[in-house]
Amino acid sequence: LVGEARSQIVIDGKLDEAAWTECPVAATGSLRELQIGGAPTFGTTVKAAWLGNNVYFAIRCNERPGEQPNITSTKKDDSALWYGDCIEVLLETESRSYYQIAVNPAGAIADLDRSSGKSAWFDWDAQAEVATHIGEDHWIVEMRIPVTQDENDPLHQVIGRKPTQSLPWHINICRQRVRDDGTEHSALSPTGAASFHDVMKFAHFYDGRSHQFDAAEPDDDNFLMAYRDATELVQQRKHAGAITAFTALADRKITDIQKSSALEQAVASARLLKDDDLASRLTSRIPIDAVKKTVLMQTLLAQQKADEVFAQFGREDIGTWPFWQRGAGYFARGRASAITKAGREADADLTHALEFTGDSRLRPSIWLTMGNNREHTLNSDDGALSAYREVIGSAASVGGTDGFTAVQGIARIQARRGQYDEALATLRKVDIDNLRGFWRGSMLLAVGETLQAAGRLDEAITVYRSASRDETIEPRHQKAAGEALKELSQTGNR
Repeated sequence: LVGEARSQIVIDGKLDEAAWTECPVAATGSLRELQIGGAPTFGTTVKAAWLGNNVYFAIRCNERPGEQPNITSTKKDDSALWYGDCIEVLLETESRSYYQIAVNPAGAIADLDRSSGKSAWFDWDAQAEVATHIGEDHWIVEMRIPVTQDENDPLHQVIGRKPTQSLPWHINICRQRVRDDGTEHSALSPTGAASFHDVMKFAHFYDGRSHQFDAAEPDDDNFLMAYRDATELVQQRKHAGAITAFTALADRKITDIQKSSALEQAVASARLLKDDDLASRLTSRIPIDAVKKTVLMQTLLAQQKADEVFAQFGREDIGTWPFWQRGAGYFARGRASAITKAGREADADLTHALEFTGDSRLRPSIWLTMGNNREHTLNSDDGALSAYREVIGSAASVGGTDGFTAVQGIARIQARRGQYDEALATLRKVDIDNLRGFWRGSMLLAVGETLQAAGRLDEAITVYRSASRDETIEPRHQKAAGEALKELSQTGNR
């Protein structure tokens, strides 16, 4: 959505105006990988606002810390711009289909009117005001695009009216990141192809409340829809069906990135079905070598053969892989190193994995693995605490398997240091009363053990007694609580 700006906006690349700091969630979006629709290695966020006869965009492109963007031009309308890093704003108004405005980190701009003949594309001038900023781990584009309703001068400015629900614009915001070791494309509305330029895949863009627009049925060959449907089968634990769906996708005429991703997902389902032969056959079909090697490592880990991962891939130079695959490769090898107690190698690989992983759902698992390795192999409680705290962040309450495990890790170290009150406060970040099953039992035992270590035996006995009678937790946890009660009784502590 694009609503009225909440303040005046100065185009300086700082994004410190209220229009951006208080930008509504509905006017904020994140880019996804162009062909698959997943989280890109380096994320990008976009905010939109309207003021007067202008549409504004604030685009932040995350980068690897310390790595400078790839700038290939400083001139206007220079085609060399597209050999390096850039963002693109693609706008179809109710009057014109469509405009393309590209900006690189140096602020060089290329603007085209794609509704004209190809020879006249560059005759158009958006008259956009642009400012960029390059930081330690990101770069920013701030942009003002003037909009006019006057169609008498089609060579200057975007022609259109302020977009509304009844007359929306169609839009895509895209990013290209180019390095010698790979290229990553992402978009607000992924096209499921190698190109940004599919107008039928553009998003609706308008001022008003959220609205579901009518849409035609997707094409039979719509990769993103078929990929989503196959993923839903995985979520429903229908792995045989998922394998069929993903392999059918891989048999289509699609890009190597798409084929590799579909086969990777099919292998994951084959592993869950314990069909090692099928997993091996599917892996052999993966066309991108770095993806194939990652899948091999993941399969060996699932087979509890971490030593073989280290033997086969310990000397693999993952740093030469396409940058968008390095995170998964480093994480798989880092897990193997942690399991085999190669602590320093694990910490190095996991650190690299974080540098090349933008998926917010995966990063906590990397931090958690790092914390366990530092605590139990490297014997670095300080390092472990730092990693565990990254998992839970600054949230007042914690949920999810990674969060629960990290909370227990922090509390365990605090208790070991005699910081019992702090440990109990950490455990209380989890709402144990609303848990059931494994995690309720595990958290109750952690609380009981902490109270026992602190010498607060009456409270520990109360917790253990409650857990031993709690039919909502697993029998093994009930048994452990009962044994803890028995131990306290036998030692005469009660």
